[in-house]
Amino acid sequence: MKPDLLMLNTPPNQPTAKHSHVIKLFPMIVAKALAAVVLVLMLAYIAGMVYEKMYYPEPSTLAYRLIRGFDMNWEENVPAFFSTAILLLASLLLFAVYHLKSSYKAERRKWGILSIVFLFMAVDESLQIHEYVSEVVRPMLVSDLSGLLYWAWVVPYGVLVLAAVAFFLPFVWSLPLKTRTLFITSGAMFVAGALGLELFEGYFYVRYGYDHIYNLVLYCMEEVLEMSGVVLFIYALLDYMVLLKAQVLFVPGKHKEGLVEQLFHSQETDVAARPKV
Repeated sequence: MKPDLLMLNTPPNQPTAKHSHVIKLFPMIVAKALAAVVLVLMLAYIAGMVYEKMYYPEPSTLAYRLIRGFDMNWEENVPAFFSTAILLLASLLLFAVYHLKSSYKAERRKWGILSIVFLFMAVDESLQIHEYVSEVVRPMLVSDLSGLLYWAWVVPYGVLVLAAVAFFLPFVWSLPLKTRTLFITSGAMFVAGALGLELFEGYFYVRYGYDHIYNLVLYCMEEVLEMSGVVLFIYALLDYMVLLKAQVLFVPGKHKEGLVEQLFHSQETDVAARPKV
């Protein structure tokens, strides 16, 4: 197998097929494709923001609906769907690695927990759970620090992030150097967007309102950082699965009591032999 290639195939010895069918997945190509979507979404948002400020379209017009459809601070639109989809993809890949690590129970547990965390993040992104958390937490705060904590969900979520870092850091530090670096970088990008910029958005919202140019720019920066962080994390996971020499086999149901199973194979001795410095 090529060093940068993840393969999906059907078993070559199945009586229902004369040949093995192979779909080649290159982690870098997948990452570039997802990054291209992020770029298109960013440009669409900027174009819509400029058009709206110049022409003030009525809510009943097609132009207004298109602008809202790509507004990075609105929900149930294209950017929100894409964010949810890539978080679900990351959760699925983490679950795949969880299966690959069947011989390493302690490490396997961490991969499983990470998969659940990303599944929750996808649900949160779709249902906006953190917005409801803000409504509960905001009245409890003695001060919102001039608006920095107006979006009050950053307080409990910030505590959870610190707890997650303390819990996962030894595990992440044990990974190969490239994987470790990508994990830390992607996590820093996501947290900087989701929590860091959210503080400034609250500050400017309290002073200037929702549609001020400062916030419009910050919304874009926040979402692009979050999406880019998840895309980088997906690349890290695919690249790590390549190190494990992972393959996904789609087995016809009649050969497995009517069930379609995904079989994961790995040769982890190669990874263990690689230096982690």
